[in-house]
Amino acid sequence: MNPTGIQKSGAMNSIICMICEQINPSRASFCSRCGASLPPPSSSPLETNLDNTNNDNTLDNTLDNTNNDNTLQTGSRLRDRYIIQRTLGQGGFGKTYLAKDTGRFNELVTLKELTPRNQGTHTLEKAEELFQREATMLHKLSSPQIPRFWEFFRHGKRLFLVQDYIEGKTYQTLLEERVSKGERFSETEIIQLFQQLLPVLSYLHQLGIIHRDIAPDNIIRRASDGVPVLIDLGGVKQIALEVNTPVTRGATRGEFNSPRSSAPGQNSAIYAGGTCLGKVGYAPDEQLRLGIAAPHSDLYALGVTSLVLMTGKQPQELVDPYTLSWRTEEEVTLSPEFNSILSRLLASQPSERFQSAQEVLDLIRTDDSDDSKVRQTEIKGNVAVTPQSKSYPPPTPINNSGCKQVFDESVLVPAEIQGWNWGAFCLPGLWCVTNQVWIGLIAWTDLSLVTGFLAWPVMGIILGIKGNEWAWKSRRWKSIKAFKRHQRGWAITSFVIIGIIVTLLFLLLLVFFIGVTSLVPW
Repeated sequence: MNPTGIQKSGAMNSIICMICEQINPSRASFCSRCGASLPPPSSSPLETNLDNTNNDNTLDNTLDNTNNDNTLQTGSRLRDRYIIQRTLGQGGFGKTYLAKDTGRFNELVTLKELTPRNQGTHTLEKAEELFQREATMLHKLSSPQIPRFWEFFRHGKRLFLVQDYIEGKTYQTLLEERVSKGERFSETEIIQLFQQLLPVLSYLHQLGIIHRDIAPDNIIRRASDGVPVLIDLGGVKQIALEVNTPVTRGATRGEFNSPRSSAPGQNSAIYAGGTCLGKVGYAPDEQLRLGIAAPHSDLYALGVTSLVLMTGKQPQELVDPYTLSWRTEEEVTLSPEFNSILSRLLASQPSERFQSAQEVLDLIRTDDSDDSKVRQTEIKGNVAVTPQSKSYPPPTPINNSGCKQVFDESVLVPAEIQGWNWGAFCLPGLWCVTNQVWIGLIAWTDLSLVTGFLAWPVMGIILGIKGNEWAWKSRRWKSIKAFKRHQRGWAITSFVIIGIIVTLLFLLLLVFFIGVTSLVPW
């Protein structure tokens, strides 16, 4: 296909859309099928391909409408279509802008910019070629949880990708908000996140695409429905690395070969060579050091992301400095089933990890009676479809047990452990010892007969009400699960002891009654 998108048709020029290959009239500015911008007709195809701004006098000179750091100002107009609203941020490949698309009913879009450090003609042509290749791949993606790609264009010495704008907050922002309130994401929420994201990853991997940069700041919870959306696929960042680095590292995007193409005797795993993308702590070691990325690399990063969301700590804080293993059990309490899944996701050896997203999905079992968990996400055709859900389970507070601030009401106590404590109520004088709530020893003052046998029941009532809270603050517990197991054991023990005492009293009364009745003449 003509790279300029322009071809001769009889006596008239027609323009082929570089995105969907629709043939459009020569005077058309936008594609009649997909709405993408079309290159203006030109007698010099090379000139059209290299610099659109030289062929269309209607375009604003936006390169002059910049700040000293070359940031496009609000109101700048590109391609006679996109009006800059504000700067969204600075990414690994360049700046990202929020823009209004006047060619599509003023919808908001995201413009991702790449401006090579080397402004030479060869570098620009190389970047444009790589961008065009990446655009072709992005256009094939069709998932409601991946921003839709619209077009790629060059404006002066800047390259831009146009994608849907996803309104919402990144999970990094959501985590920071929770940390400020002493909260984290719960296991239930992480399972829900897995159920919604794993089908998207499976879809990408089936198309031969690896994300390579999964982290809390690359997942957005969409404001309209609460569904997570994957942003910033690594291919664009890889282009930035290649055009800004004198020596390239191999593949230009997250493409990997089919297992069937592996030579006999070679590992049949699916790999993408030549990318050193990824965040330190999130990307596995073989990806950062050797540039090897595969589906299990994305799953590893997803596992780290989940651990960060549940603890509020950076990956470097979650690794044992001596064994270099993840301190999962020390930092967060998980069900045995999910702990096993997370351990495989975070395995140091690639061969020990899950090799596909579908593997993980098959192991996740939801409780149908738990309305706080969403239904299993399915893949329909090639599109990952997730049921919409706006209800989220309550977050899990920090494991701050053992703070010793027993009477400080400002200390957060997990809601799931609060409530009546039967063990403390029935056996306050014994329960207080193993739970280190020493105020319960007052119950033993009944032995002096001074309290009139009131200390035991009074302390029982007090500890029945406040026992869980005080025990949590007074003693360091390994986890909420361990705390609940301990209190459950005390409740069972107290019921058994009280049951034995009541039974003995009943037998004594029965014997006494029988003895009395035997002495009474009838």
